[in-house]
Amino acid sequence: MARLTAASSQDIAQLYQACLPNLEASKARIKVALKSFVDANDIPGTSANYASPEDDPVDVFVGMLQHGVVRRDATWMLLLLKTIKILSRKQVNRLKFGAAGLRAVVTALVNPLNNRVAAEGANVLLNVCYEVSNVQALLETPGVQQLLLFLMEDDEEIQANAAGAIQSICFQEEGRRHVHENGGIAALSGLLSSPNLKVVTRAVGAIHNLSSDAEAIRDIRTTGAIPTLVSLLHSAHLTVSSSAAGALQNVSREVASRLVIRDLEAVPPLARLLTAPDVQAQVCASGALLNIVGPDLDSRELLVQQQREQQQQHKYGRPLSQTQQRPPPLPPPPQQQQQQPSSQRRSLGRLMALCMSAAAIYECLYDEPVPPPPLPQLPPLPAP
Repeated sequence: MARLTAASSQDIAQLYQACLPNLEASKARIKVALKSFVDANDIPGTSANYASPEDDPVDVFVGMLQHGVVRRDATWMLLLLKTIKILSRKQVNRLKFGAAGLRAVVTALVNPLNNRVAAEGANVLLNVCYEVSNVQALLETPGVQQLLLFLMEDDEEIQANAAGAIQSICFQEEGRRHVHENGGIAALSGLLSSPNLKVVTRAVGAIHNLSSDAEAIRDIRTTGAIPTLVSLLHSAHLTVSSSAAGALQNVSREVASRLVIRDLEAVPPLARLLTAPDVQAQVCASGALLNIVGPDLDSRELLVQQQREQQQQHKYGRPLSQTQQRPPPLPPPPQQQQQQPSSQRRSLGRLMALCMSAAAIYECLYDEPVPPPPLPQLPPLPAP
């Protein structure tokens, strides 16, 4: 028996438009076409649609998503959202999505027909929100609030996909502010201790993005997220430990948070990440260590300077009268004056760089290289 050829996006669009006059009677044909497209293109690496640079008729699928007949059919909605997720892997399609597309997806999410529809709708937002214009359009809808509600569902697939969408949204400054103002930090912090790796990976990634805004740092501390972030530094999954280090790097800019991190003994696991087989993890760990340990070095340098001055005073006895005072030593050159206060911090930075270099040399000298990190659960795009 001959194998059926999978429908293309253009085939489905033409079929849908032809069936519009009597859509209820033709829904089985359209669902079969949608399923053949999803089955053939669900995996990005083998997707003919993703490999093609051509754009797709996104507007037709957005119109289908808004049709009343489609909205009442859970199977149709699920297949349609899977199709839109596949199409939105391509930037050319994401840029065509527009405000109408965002509103249509959010409307489907506000009262989802079932959990699978909710999870796929969140996946669509994860992909389309890689574009700034789509994030801006989404903020004009109740989409962020609905995603935050999904974080509190018991279904881990919904939690993971919603956290992934929020991570995409929080890559943009406006998105971070909106998520923060709507209580996103508390909702995400509750997922950091989830037993589900996908949920934790995406939640800590979203917290990492949020922590780049100074206004969010205090809330990360007050919600009690710092101890969990420190514990995630020990994760065997490098994507998780790297994001945790990045969040701690940002959070440690605040003095109160820095003191909490020190008390939790975060320095040893951060130091271990300096030799991790991933540059991003090394950079985040070194930045966090500079923030956590660096101020101590500057304070110690000031203390040493004060002790030296006291020793000089004891050596010469009581202060000399103004006419008897020795002339002060010549000041160092201006460039040296600027460099002295931060010399210890730069030394620490050089030490960290040496650690990273040593890790690279180790890989070259020994037969057995350090194993590569696991693939991230949240790929840059396309999302699975």
